[in-house]
Amino acid sequence: MALASAAAAWAATGWTPEVERCAVGGAELRSLRVRVSRNIFKNTFAILIPNAAGHKGILMSAALGVSSDPRKGMNIFSALNEAQVSEAEALVQSGKMQVEIAEDAPSDLYIDIEAEFADRSGGCLIRDEHSKIACLRRNGQVTYGTSEAQAAEEISPELTALKAMTLADVVLLVDELPESALALLRTTSDMNVAACKAGLTRPMGIGAGYFGTVDEDVNSFSQHLASLTAAGSDARMSGFPLEIMTSAGSGNQGIIATIPVVTYAKAHGVEERRMLQALALSHLVTMYMTGYIGYLSALCGVAIKAGIGASCGVVYAMGGGEKEVERAVKIMAATLTGMICDGAKIGCALKVSNASEMAVRSAELAMRKAEVPDDNGIVAPTAEETIRNLAELGRSMETVDQKIIEIMLKKLGTKAAQEQS
Repeated sequence: MALASAAAAWAATGWTPEVERCAVGGAELRSLRVRVSRNIFKNTFAILIPNAAGHKGILMSAALGVSSDPRKGMNIFSALNEAQVSEAEALVQSGKMQVEIAEDAPSDLYIDIEAEFADRSGGCLIRDEHSKIACLRRNGQVTYGTSEAQAAEEISPELTALKAMTLADVVLLVDELPESALALLRTTSDMNVAACKAGLTRPMGIGAGYFGTVDEDVNSFSQHLASLTAAGSDARMSGFPLEIMTSAGSGNQGIIATIPVVTYAKAHGVEERRMLQALALSHLVTMYMTGYIGYLSALCGVAIKAGIGASCGVVYAMGGGEKEVERAVKIMAATLTGMICDGAKIGCALKVSNASEMAVRSAELAMRKAEVPDDNGIVAPTAEETIRNLAELGRSMETVDQKIIEIMLKKLGTKAAQEQS
């Protein structure tokens, strides 16, 4: 949201990603119009913003972007200062901002922002991927990318290539990893473990991770894993300034795709290369699922995408292969499919915690040759068919998404009424 807002403000002066810098500021902002898909509205409704003095939500995110540098990309909040926060607070209170849910959005991930100044205007369209600037406009004219009318929804070439494979093909990918991949996986492990440990230092968010570790009699691996992963989500959902290695565009998915695999491997003496191969498989399966389900969905990506990815990774760390991976996919699909996505927020730590525990439990069951029969609900004879059923289920839940939005809008109206009174 902030990236789109920043890019729109800079686009008004002629900036594009090919331009090193440009003169910005100085002109009065008259209006900031925001159009977003339902899923973006959900995921910006209650999320705390790093370095923003406890502020959260869609309006403040867009307002902060106006005075920020779009070249920072996903690190756009890393250098916020008090003056920016004060300016954004004033903008939110000014009545110059409008937010609209784009019911006709061609992508689940869709943000279109128009910034109108006294002497110029700028616009930015982000769609399909979180940092993908699809179009910039200056005074209504396209200056970069492709206009919305011409744009076609797409997923990245990497996801397209993965989607064309079988799950067995994906498992084979991790057998020979180049050193560059191993180095990235080590960084992923270190970064996400450090973020989770930060969440254990004090209560953050709802404290699901921190409070899960304070009892002296809580020593089980399962409880330790649940607390560790929840702590990472607690930290990032509460706006704690830390870096997370994402998976398929999501920080919480990055935590789930990483921590169960790494924690299991280290607790059970799995040698490093096998651990890194398992970690690669976890992220590959998460991205494989995304190719079918999309970056955002009515279903919880932590459970349905990264949870399944993590279970496959843990299976590999346990010494399993493609047969065990297929079993794990079906067991996870039969277990956590009903978990909805009702937006990014501090409560996500609870879903992260549950998904991490189930990922390991499913892996253990898969290694013991537990099978979910294909006459059970959405489970199909193959893992690929089961994943396609998950994707169809997610797409069919439009009314669920709509009801979630209605509930959120009611909250927003109640809050506005309370503030006016």
